Amino acid sequence: MKREKHRSAHANKPVARVEKSRDTGPDVGALLRCYRWIRRAAGLGLLSALYLTWHYKLFLSGAGDQALCNVSEFINCDRVAASAWSRLFGLPLAVWGAGGYVALIAHTTRVLRRTARGRGERQPTAPADYAPSTLLLIAPFVIGLAILPVVSLAHLRALCLGCAVSWIADLGLLIFGIHLLRRARLVKGRVTLVRPLWPSVALAALLIVPLNWYARPSPPPTPAESRRVLEEKARPVAEATEVTTPDPLSPTFGSPGAPITIVYFTDLQCPYCKLQTEALRELLARRPRQVRVIYRHYPLDQSCNLRLTRTAHPFACLLAQLA
Repeated sequence: MKREKHRSAHANKPVARVEKSRDTGPDVGALLRCYRWIRRAAGLGLLSALYLTWHYKLFLSGAGDQALCNVSEFINCDRVAASAWSRLFGLPLAVWGAGGYVALIAHTTRVLRRTARGRGERQPTAPADYAPSTLLLIAPFVIGLAILPVVSLAHLRALCLGCAVSWIADLGLLIFGIHLLRRARLVKGRVTLVRPLWPSVALAALLIVPLNWYARPSPPPTPAESRRVLEEKARPVAEATEVTTPDPLSPTFGSPGAPITIVYFTDLQCPYCKLQTEALRELLARRPRQVRVIYRHYPLDQSCNLRLTRTAHPFACLLAQLA
């Protein structure tokens, strides 16, 4: 009997040591606060990503100028949306971001609920066990935080306010991710990477698919619809002979006797105008005898355009004079 009691006492010692090490390990309260702050930062990023998805839809429909983030030439979301950096693998970056933020929110919520539910158990779920999977979800946003601001400010020379809000959220993810890494002591915890991520990744995919469907370009109109809209828009322009009459200050391209005349009002600092100019150049190359294009300078600069209430492009008048 004494020998059996001695063996049972020795058998229980490792269990007591493990439970003690897990109880005296990472500060559970500090870890839970890290998870809560990560969830809040992801919530802010999700709001920004949804707004940017809505703006991208406006941009594709040609109504991006209605967005609140188009303040000036530099603070302009359209310039960022018009660049190749606004898409990744064919999907808008905002859609990818929304899916990633939803995955983080779902993952941290799951960790917090499992921790609260397991407090009365003998071996409760430790918050430190899910730190590696949480950091894995944060990693793409940290990479974006290191690349996208540099591209926006140095390469595109434009600041998107919605993007800036997402950068603030990503900075919060980085800060609290570092705190989580320090608190968790990864070498001591039961590392689980893949299995707890499946529900969060599946939820992110369920969000990415409809958001990408929403942000896709609108289907082109039928020939009958295009003809009807063209006739409605062209009638008042055709009646205003002063608009369609060429003058030395308005460059004209195409055949003078072309049956179709396009009067194009342009601003040499406008990113939309640059895209439209390229489209008109392709149209003239395909239909040189059927289309005539008359360029009219319309700088969005109050210094020479008194119709405006504010200046959007401060150098547009100078560029129009040089052209």
